[in-house]
Amino acid sequence: MKLFFLNEQQSVRRIDWWFCGAIFFLITFGLLMQYSIGVNQEISNLSSFYKQLLLILVGIGLFVALCIVDYRFIKAHPLFYFIVGTGLLVAVLLFGRELKGTTGWFIIGSISIQPVEFVKLLFILCIAMYFDKDISLMQRTKFFLISGGIAAFFIGLIILQPDLGSAFILFVIWYGYALLLKAPRFFLILIPIMMIFAVIIGWFFLFSPYQKDRLQIFIDPSSDPRGAGYHVTQSMVAIGSGSIWGRGIGLGTQSQLHFLPEVTSDFIFAAIAEELGFVGVVVLVMALSIILIRLWKYMITTKENYAFLFVVGIFIYFAAQSILVIGMNIGMLPVTGLPLPLVSAGGSSMISTLIMLGIAHRIGYS
Repeated sequence: MKLFFLNEQQSVRRIDWWFCGAIFFLITFGLLMQYSIGVNQEISNLSSFYKQLLLILVGIGLFVALCIVDYRFIKAHPLFYFIVGTGLLVAVLLFGRELKGTTGWFIIGSISIQPVEFVKLLFILCIAMYFDKDISLMQRTKFFLISGGIAAFFIGLIILQPDLGSAFILFVIWYGYALLLKAPRFFLILIPIMMIFAVIIGWFFLFSPYQKDRLQIFIDPSSDPRGAGYHVTQSMVAIGSGSIWGRGIGLGTQSQLHFLPEVTSDFIFAAIAEELGFVGVVVLVMALSIILIRLWKYMITTKENYAFLFVVGIFIYFAAQSILVIGMNIGMLPVTGLPLPLVSAGGSSMISTLIMLGIAHRIGYS
């Protein structure tokens, strides 16, 4: 029992204050922006803020519990995680609701659940267990292809929603594993080439008009500033208007007057840049960087394959999604509709991310 739980003295001594501090700072940062936007409406509406606060409390409770409980309790056969992930993705395709052009949500009362955010966690657990006994198996063609098949299966189901942003994140996680675990070089070169062909085929046969628009706007945001390029144009205007110190909390014209769409989720980075300026952006990026640095430390110091592989997956997920969201806000990457981890509104992403980070913290201080 002592191995399963940390006692009170051990719990305090083994807290990574930099890691936990950065996490709670980012959560507070996001809540502050959501409160600012909600309270400055013509008629104040804080319902979304309170709903997000409630879900954050659930996530924090899980984070704290997972920091105390031995992470080995989540060990299970990779097939288990594969089946659960498949079940969630198939169920949402059959019974889910369409929001923002994606059939990827379960609606329960006033709560919306996005299963794909939990599938990211399940996929990392599946791969970690698959290569637990011997991480060198990735270097053998058979096991490399099986892991790629698992990733391709999940990615295919996610594309059917369609949610290209989450599908891309899942691909990046798997490809990151392949690079780090030294998969056959031939395949590492072949896969990006295949991805290019897949995009070409998707353009002609799979992508919906709005997805094509996003790629065209990525290449030239000024080509349709009032239409398909509106999101990116307004985002860059918001970021530029923030200057060094920002306009001040609640004083951003683009975010408060609704010129900037999806201001509490997809484009919250632009809202932060407008209201808190370059200084606020630097602080935000520093907090994200602290989490990544601590995850890297956990990764290189753990001596157990399973723990190493799990933290690798979390590191890739957290880094890739943060870079992708910030990149789309500043017009350097296509708009994907992904949340900025720990900052954007979205309970599913918040809870899933806090579960990942809670397990990672426990691994780092085992």
